[in-house]
Amino acid sequence: MLMEENKGRFNTTFKLNKKLVFWSLIFAVPILQLTTTKLFGCQILCLGSQREISTFTPTDFLYYKRYMKYKSLDFGKSLVYLPKSTVEIICNKSATFTTGDIITLRIILHNKNGDVITDGGDFLKVWMSEKGKGAGSAGYVVDHGNGTYIGVIKALWSGSPNIKISMSFQKESIGLFVNYLYKNGMLRTLHGVFKNARGETATGICGIHTMTKQGICDFTSMNYGMRWFCSLPDKPGFTCSDWYAPIGDMTVPTFTKSQKQFLSSTRYKIIKEFKVDVLGDKTIGHPEHSCSLINPSVTWNISSPVGYFYNKTWHNLLCHKKNEPSFNRYLACLRNREFYMVGDSTVREWLLSIADILNLELSVKRTSDALKGYHQPIKAFSKKKRDNITVTWAAHEFPFFTYSRNATIHHFKPASYHLNVIRSKNPIVVLHLYIHIGYAPLSVYEEHVMNAKDAIVKFLDRVPGAKIFIKGPHYFEQYNEGVPYDFVRYLQDKMIFKIFDNIKHKIVYLNEWDITVSSENKDMHPPYDLRKTMIHELLSYIC
Repeated sequence: MLMEENKGRFNTTFKLNKKLVFWSLIFAVPILQLTTTKLFGCQILCLGSQREISTFTPTDFLYYKRYMKYKSLDFGKSLVYLPKSTVEIICNKSATFTTGDIITLRIILHNKNGDVITDGGDFLKVWMSEKGKGAGSAGYVVDHGNGTYIGVIKALWSGSPNIKISMSFQKESIGLFVNYLYKNGMLRTLHGVFKNARGETATGICGIHTMTKQGICDFTSMNYGMRWFCSLPDKPGFTCSDWYAPIGDMTVPTFTKSQKQFLSSTRYKIIKEFKVDVLGDKTIGHPEHSCSLINPSVTWNISSPVGYFYNKTWHNLLCHKKNEPSFNRYLACLRNREFYMVGDSTVREWLLSIADILNLELSVKRTSDALKGYHQPIKAFSKKKRDNITVTWAAHEFPFFTYSRNATIHHFKPASYHLNVIRSKNPIVVLHLYIHIGYAPLSVYEEHVMNAKDAIVKFLDRVPGAKIFIKGPHYFEQYNEGVPYDFVRYLQDKMIFKIFDNIKHKIVYLNEWDITVSSENKDMHPPYDLRKTMIHELLSYIC
């Protein structure tokens, strides 16, 4: 790994870090012809063309190892055949339960020959819904590593709900994803747009590793210490300091036609759906403690379900809302408060929802649809000065994939930057990393989360009155690309829970997974009503 060691943010001087030598020895990656060349006041890194520095760190090998053997479509007997797979309720043949009961399912996966699969690693999902009651809840699945899985779900309301078990991602599709990352670094392609003093423009490939091409610019320092590199354009006359904007490229092929067919045809498939009868109380009892008063650590220590829908209303099982949502109550609670939201376009849509709920005015005169692909910072503010509520959204750091040229490199900054410039005494901060980082290896997410955590610790020392929220991943379905999002979410949660363990009593974790699974959301950008539910949940921890 190559690390920028100069303090100047725009200084692209390079030094050889000891970690680079260590990793090159571990992964047998030779460092050939390593020199620096000075061009117009900037230095660039020139690498030999035989081998490139590995895209993976020890973290990636640790979490991806079991999937790396699935490199092609020749999967043999490991491939699950859902029509021959079985699901049964354990210890309850009548399928009749009482409100509050735990329903346990045994799921056994078979191949096309009818043989039991002998390995684990597939990602399954279990949930319960009853459309007539506007009800839904999420469960969880335990992988026994031998083709047998245990699904667990709780009966939260009386009625005749349907339990559904689906195959989100087969281990072989995860293997294709993991091996693509190992070879290429990121699933999507991002170009750096360079513009020189003569006004000429050209592009170079950007990514999280040093490629084998000559002329690599190390922008790790510009990315606030998180690895980021771009190659200089093929055209002469450009230097590293000419990089000024990112632009994504969806035309670069990733998987073969047959691989894409496999990926799209094997995900989000129902294994079994059946009805159960639940007797007893209309719904399970609700917690006594107010969300605005609970210790934030409670939000980090619970497995599904953390809540459920009933009558199309979300009921939090960790705590209860102190007040029912209303414009006047929110206004009284949030007057003279500032929100800072750093993340992707799903968080940008949160800003739009908050602006609607609180009747705020936007700094950008555009509709929600017109803001798609817009990555410059956006602010919403009170129409009446006496209310003095402001909400600011900004895009997180690289990797960030944008496909419209309305933002420059200076618009993509991490939590560490934004927390450092906040001067409010009681700000509300929402941070989110998920989809864009999900196109890269897990170690990239680890690096970014650690960067954010260090900044949060310093920030809370300086601003103890701040409220900080981590917006967790949400469930959605995507058929036209190879990211196994359930798998990515699982590892990201595992990583952030570990990294934040010693400060979880200071930060609220917003579990958006259960809300979106329970509502059977399919959209990357959840619909307006579901976003409002998420915002009401956020505000319940404040007001």
